[in-house]
Amino acid sequence: MPRTLLLLFLGDTATDRRVQNFRKFFEASGWNVELLAVAPSANRGPLRFFEYHQRLGEAVRAKHVDVVLACDLYSLSAAAWLKRHKRARLLIYDAREVYTELPTVQRKPVVKCIWRTIERRGLAVTDIIVTTGPHDIQAIFDIHGFLPPPILIRNLPWRDPNLIRDRSLLDRFNIPSDAKVLVYIGGLQEGRGLEKLIKGSGKWIVDSGECHLLLIGGGILRSKLEHFVKDRGFEDRIHFADVVPSENAMKIAAACDVGVSLIEPISRSYELALPSKLFEYMMAGLPVISSKLQQVLDLFAEAKWITFVDSNDPLSIQEGIRQALINSEDESIHHVEREFALREFHFEQDAANLLTAIGKAL
Repeated sequence: MPRTLLLLFLGDTATDRRVQNFRKFFEASGWNVELLAVAPSANRGPLRFFEYHQRLGEAVRAKHVDVVLACDLYSLSAAAWLKRHKRARLLIYDAREVYTELPTVQRKPVVKCIWRTIERRGLAVTDIIVTTGPHDIQAIFDIHGFLPPPILIRNLPWRDPNLIRDRSLLDRFNIPSDAKVLVYIGGLQEGRGLEKLIKGSGKWIVDSGECHLLLIGGGILRSKLEHFVKDRGFEDRIHFADVVPSENAMKIAAACDVGVSLIEPISRSYELALPSKLFEYMMAGLPVISSKLQQVLDLFAEAKWITFVDSNDPLSIQEGIRQALINSEDESIHHVEREFALREFHFEQDAANLLTAIGKAL
């Protein structure tokens, strides 16, 4: 009889590649998988969590499963309830970030204490914790003083050997077929280097005569960035795409020339970032402009397809763009990067370790 897995998640599963990959991986492994996801409310912070937790609590009360996987901190309490009441044999917590060290809580000690308490109570009955970066394991241990057995599953895309460069996908953004296109995939949020990229280098991008910048995603900075671009008359060169399903975002990215990943170390969680967009660009074979994050340097310090820049320095970013565009003309770099991703940096590769750990635990 197939084993059963319940996935719990707060967010839009159509745009969250990680949740999709967990579901796809377990279904491909012969499991019966159910996903309970709730779209976020207009409220933010703990109030959003408590509303979600109440709705989720009602939905899980009748569940009996082999494994419950909390796909974020917000789902951990409901997953812990299932474990404590013997409705789930095994609890897995996907700590996709160091939540208590996010920028949104670092200057809010009361809110930070609430999240730390919620996470600690859930960890007390967690059987396996999944992290997206190796240094996250120690960081979470330092916060709580204990840790369930950890498994590393980086925020990788699904392996896609058929991803092709289809420039026609850029037509809807009025990007010429012969343009050089920088692409950013992800939230338009603080700490992603977007204001420094657009305000510090937007004019340089426009004046370069060859570059376009495409931003795929939504977030609190969207309106502010769009107003800046419009006020400066940059609309013909800097384009915004609405949030799209993750598989479509990958296809659009593959049609571009260079990927942008400028995470700023504005909190401990961001200092430890190992961005999903980096691996998505790898799968598409795009040269990357990246900030100097420790976990990225640990993996790719010598990679020819990454140009590291100072995300606080517009001149450094501009020089990084120049070098990445040169790299985009080198087919050997494209080939090496893409083969590396297909061989080692795809979700199935890391997730196999989780399946082994579950087999031993059940």
